[in-house]
Order: sequence, then structure tokens, then C-alpha cells
Amino acid sequence: MLEPQENGMIDLPDYEHVEDETFPPFPPPASPERQDGEGTEPDEESGNAAPVPVPPKRTVKRNIPKLDAQRLISERGLPALRHVFDKAKFKGKGHEAEDLKMLIRHMEHWAHRLFP
Repeated sequence: MLEPQENGMIDLPDYEHVEDETFPPFPPPASPERQDGEGTEPDEESGNAAPVPVPPKRTVKRNIPKLDAQRLISERGLPALRHVFDKAKFKGKGHEAEDLKMLIRHMEHWAHRLFP
């Protein structure tokens, strides 16, 4: 095998025989069951306080509207598409990207009004 200087590699120190640093172990987590007073709240230090049961939070479920045939044929559905593009003017050849952007913007506006 070639020597490190011969093949152009830098001479690196030998890390296999170096001892790692020793770090102290992590302290135990503070828990309310401890009796020495560490990690407890001020009102729990007396030891007479009973645990207060926390009622579960109530969640209100919203009704999600469904996209069905009735919604599509309603006043804001497909019949509204006729009026969405009344004021839209397409620029034509050479401006296809801008025209497509405007078309998508108007369609998104219609869709959000139909199905919020």
C-alpha cells in the first residue's frame, strides 16, 4: 500500500485510539410524584391537594357541504358560469399564459362561491 504523502492524501491523526469525552448522565425528569419538593408546583407542596380532574374539551363539528347535482344546478352552480366571464377580455395569440391565468382565476372564484 502507498504512504499517505505518496498518494496525495493528508496525514490524519489516528482517532481509533483516542478516548471519547465522558459526559455526565442526564438528570431524571421532574415528576409530580416526587416527595422532596423538587419539580412540584407551589400549591402542591403541602401534599394535601387532590388531583383535579380535567374534563375533556368539546369539539364542535361543522357540517361540510357536499358537492352534489343539486348544488351544481343551483343559481350559483353551472348557470352562474355564463355570467362569470361577461367582463373578461382575452388578449389572444401571444398572450396565452395571461389568458389562461385569468381563466383559472375566474374559475376559482366561481368554484369558491359554489363550494366554500
